[in-house]
Amino acid sequence: MQYLDTGLPRLRSMVEPQRSPDGKSEWTGSEWVPVGTQTQHTSGAQVYTQQKIVDSVIMGNLTSQTIVQNSPEDLAKAMVLALEQIGFVGNIQSSNPSQQQMANVKNLLKSSDKLASQGVHIQGSTDLKLGNAARLTGRFQAAMDYYERALETFRSERNRSGEADALINIGYVALNQGDLAQAYSDFRNARGMKNEINEPNGEADVILAMANLAFVGNEYDQAQQLFNEALKIKQEFSDENGIAIALIGLGNILEIKKEFQSAQTHYRQGLIIKRKQKDLEGEAIILSNLATIAEHLGNPSDAQRLTNQSIAIKREIGDRRGEAYSHVQLASQAKQRGDLIEAERLYKMALKMKRTLSDLRGQSDTLNLLGVFYEEQDRFEEAEQYFNDSLTIMKQLGDRQGEAIALFNIGNTNLYRNNLDAAHGQFEQSLRLAKTANDHEGASDAMVQLAAIAEQRQNIPLRQNLLKDAAAILRSNNIPVTGWLLENGF
Repeated sequence: MQYLDTGLPRLRSMVEPQRSPDGKSEWTGSEWVPVGTQTQHTSGAQVYTQQKIVDSVIMGNLTSQTIVQNSPEDLAKAMVLALEQIGFVGNIQSSNPSQQQMANVKNLLKSSDKLASQGVHIQGSTDLKLGNAARLTGRFQAAMDYYERALETFRSERNRSGEADALINIGYVALNQGDLAQAYSDFRNARGMKNEINEPNGEADVILAMANLAFVGNEYDQAQQLFNEALKIKQEFSDENGIAIALIGLGNILEIKKEFQSAQTHYRQGLIIKRKQKDLEGEAIILSNLATIAEHLGNPSDAQRLTNQSIAIKREIGDRRGEAYSHVQLASQAKQRGDLIEAERLYKMALKMKRTLSDLRGQSDTLNLLGVFYEEQDRFEEAEQYFNDSLTIMKQLGDRQGEAIALFNIGNTNLYRNNLDAAHGQFEQSLRLAKTANDHEGASDAMVQLAAIAEQRQNIPLRQNLLKDAAAILRSNNIPVTGWLLENGF
């Protein structure tokens, strides 16, 4: 499945100047003026228009002269307007920025550094937006610096709501960096603040963050409970954006739990909202998820139709990463209908796209799928090479769950070739890593394969114990016991 970025309130596209219904007036950020009129700031012998300063900020060529010749208030306002003009409104950011947006963001951060070096004070709310911009470009330490500066400002102003907002964002940086414990601490403190000042809708935003954290940590029951809690509050406030995030999060969990009909219902409800919001990125992601559900429900024609709809939108908005993901879906669908030549072509096309994008995680996922594709055709040497390539990337990323999956797959290639000692070692490594990553289904799968090896070695008591434990892990985490385990009475 594809996941919506639930880390921050949702996105907007590039912002055009807001005009009055009759088209004759334009909002400057503080007042309505006739279209074509620009507010001027005079200092000394030189006159600067507000837009000129904004343009300098966006281009990254803000000069010391401009800073000296304009008031701190005007410069700070220019920064806010620049953020808005490149697509940052409030705390809203695009998770699929255009190349131009990315370039603008980098220049804008350069301008921000210039202002800071000249001692120009930026409000806490603006620092939050700058932090979002830094996060968007992968500059997590810079983002953390902005968020912590915002936190300090809000604390000095005794602005508890702003303080909580800063902590939420700090928590997301920790989550981005894999520090789940720190993220939980920040989210918990932010929730306490929102509760203390009686901001239930703001508290619901924190609950969504905590649900996302639980999901990343594979704590699906907890995530489900939190998404449901947030959904109830968001519905009370008619917060459609929050409602959509909660619905899609619940759909993700229900899909993992193999409750496909219910997952489909939640995705469809989220799709209605995203279409109403004209959120093309969100719509494309949900269409991809619905395509996966259609595959699970045995509706291949629906799956292909939904995937192609998603691809069309992704091409329209320039989402190359999402388009690559959808090509993986098309490959899976081709394999399902027996067109192996087309499936192989599409898998390799997706891999090429992900390499072009330097999408390491996407590459690893596709390498695994290619490995499984060759494994199913008894092309074990080819399969093992793809699995090893995936393992290398997962180690590079420090992704324990990804390592566990790759090792499990390598173990399978050895098991099928009757290399029992090698397979046993790889399944044991996979089991340890899966447990570390709280990947309950992965741990169960590794135990099942270890049981298969025990059976070949005629160690029936060990086989039974492993199968019993494998089923118990699933049931204790509310994951359905299916397939071979269920067929054998476990």
